[in-house]
Amino acid sequence: MYPPAIARERPGHLAYVMAGSGDSLTYAALDDRSTRFSQALRAAGVTTGETLLIAMENRIEWPIAVAAGMRSGLYVTPVNSHLREHELAALVAEAHPAAVITSPALAPVVAAALSETAQRPRLMLCVGAGAEEFERFDDVLEAAPAVPIADETFGARVLYSGGSTGRPRAFRQRLLEVHPSEAPIRHGGLMSMLGLDGDSVFLSPAPAYHAAPFTFQLAALTAGATVICMERFDARGAMATILRHGVTLSQWVPTMLVRLLDAHAEAERSGETLPLSPRHRAAVTSGGPCAPEIKAAIDAWWGPILHEYYGASEGYGHTYISPLEARERVGSVGRALGETRVHIVDEAGREVPTGEIGTVAFEALGARTYANQGESAGWRHMGDLGTMDADGFVYLKGRAGYTIVSGGVNVYPDEVEHAVASHPWVRDVAVLGEPDPEFGERVLAVVELHESAPTDDAGTVEAAIIAHTRERVATFKAPKRVLIVDRLPRLPTGKLNKKALRDELVAQR
Repeated sequence: MYPPAIARERPGHLAYVMAGSGDSLTYAALDDRSTRFSQALRAAGVTTGETLLIAMENRIEWPIAVAAGMRSGLYVTPVNSHLREHELAALVAEAHPAAVITSPALAPVVAAALSETAQRPRLMLCVGAGAEEFERFDDVLEAAPAVPIADETFGARVLYSGGSTGRPRAFRQRLLEVHPSEAPIRHGGLMSMLGLDGDSVFLSPAPAYHAAPFTFQLAALTAGATVICMERFDARGAMATILRHGVTLSQWVPTMLVRLLDAHAEAERSGETLPLSPRHRAAVTSGGPCAPEIKAAIDAWWGPILHEYYGASEGYGHTYISPLEARERVGSVGRALGETRVHIVDEAGREVPTGEIGTVAFEALGARTYANQGESAGWRHMGDLGTMDADGFVYLKGRAGYTIVSGGVNVYPDEVEHAVASHPWVRDVAVLGEPDPEFGERVLAVVELHESAPTDDAGTVEAAIIAHTRERVATFKAPKRVLIVDRLPRLPTGKLNKKALRDELVAQR
């Protein structure tokens, strides 16, 4: 990501637009402001290899901070904007940030986390007024020279795993030790298949700190495309944004696709339509397996434009499946993408026969341009379970920690969730194991219902969902109990927070 390269040729081309406020940056402005921020970092004594921590909501200053860090050889470290003080303090203690940039809304939490860990970054900025402990971002930039620093070096991203549920673990990509203009586009093969180039308009509806939005925004800005960033996701607003801005490429998590389909169905019931844009030629889903029923419904509405890739923020490897392949290989998350090989292994790390369930592991082939600091060669996994067919297509079955063992037989939640979710009354679902005196565990489906579902007879709803599921999976896999809730806990990224749900259910027992 090197704004000067695009600014020299297309200074007035839009780099970043906030969908709600309309605030925008051209590439010339992004170049100017990230240059000044780089100078301010160096003036404060922040040097190559140190950490810039970004704690703020989706807003127009986001790409400036990222670009400055990437031009200054820093570890650019975005953190979840919903973390509490003690959660953020754990990340701060691990990161040891030399510089911090935050917003007025988050400044009190950031200040408390810094105080708790006795950290004092050399540069503390707030993108607005009212935060006494921080310098005002605009004032610092105005005082800095608009001349590139002498030692521009490409930085690296840092993402955290487990920051809100346990001890945080950092995944730092190694510094490539190249000038920013020489850095390759991230996931170049995938971006090429999605048609990303300088004329693309990319919609980013999710929190920018999360792995996929962060990566896709970087790739779009490296290509010289325009990023349209939503302050927060809402389904109707997203469809309107696609049309208004002529979006050509979008990136979603499965939960967002469910909300889009809900809005589409609601509009049809009221005689409306959510107009489609002929320019919207590619969409991609990631951040968790997308149920076949959801992909099929999006395909029927949008046409064959929904791509899927699977991987993890750890960056061990990825798979990819095209829209047309998804029609043929229902339920698959695709084949290995790029210089990666996928293996399905048992507990001892040995490959299992084709079609058998095991742990999904990635093997890097050849030199890895983007790799995590301190990693050695070998097969790596994130705890996901799956199978692989003879053609190398992977099918996920769930996570190892959530496998249900009922009467000595393994039940994999993903398969059951897909079956339950296909019932027209079910809006969202999580399948977990709960204690059973006879079988050890039994299958529990926790569901969030559509408005169309009956509200006067929970027993009828439960029986209908169980019967529906038994028609689609073996009887021992079907839920023995259905618990109806108002809303399932999801992270701001859209991922289901099964740990929070399990903890809540345990507390209620």
